[in-house]
Amino acid sequence: MPSVPGWVFAWVVVGIVFVGALTVAGGSLPSDDLGLRRFQTPEIATTATPSQTFTMTADGFHAIELFPTSTDGAVSGDVRLELHDGPASRLMRRADVRAADLVETPTYRFEFAPLQDSEGKRYRLDVLASEVNPPTGVALLATKGARYAGGTMLLNGRERWADLAFRTFAPAEQSGWSRLMVMSAGKSGLSRGHVILAALIAYWMAIGVVLRTLWRLPHDTASS
Repeated sequence: MPSVPGWVFAWVVVGIVFVGALTVAGGSLPSDDLGLRRFQTPEIATTATPSQTFTMTADGFHAIELFPTSTDGAVSGDVRLELHDGPASRLMRRADVRAADLVETPTYRFEFAPLQDSEGKRYRLDVLASEVNPPTGVALLATKGARYAGGTMLLNGRERWADLAFRTFAPAEQSGWSRLMVMSAGKSGLSRGHVILAALIAYWMAIGVVLRTLWRLPHDTASS
């Protein structure tokens, strides 16, 4: 039985690595927990609106968690949470929350209908005072510094050298294969995921040609 050339084994290993990479779950979701330089934002009011921008890394974005806190005063009134599509500033989701409910636990999760095509999109969460029943005695926790690379904290629309403490939620356990298959189609009608997959296969075939050529070089030299 003829032996299998070494380059074939190397080529197969490369193929297995490609397949393994496609089946591994996706990366982490946008978040920034409280750091050492934590601070309390100004009390949420009609004159103080804290915001946070971030870039989503998965489809199906359905919740964002904040770290609210009560100030020295009594907590009352209502807070409005608004999620905007960052660049276009379109209002995507909104909820009115009692300020007392917001600070009842260390974190508050803003749940909403999933945004199916959220991967790669930039969002902005605004935490506003209700126009009808403005809140008192509630603020958010944040951390100073450029901690989260995909966005930043804002106060009344102006960027601050800080990030709100926040966590996002989506079906993050999505494999590379799944991500490729849900990629939107371009003008040609071809799915970008299938185009990328075809390119990966072509790359793998090219590696096989290179390995075969390199393996044959010493054998051709020895026989000449």
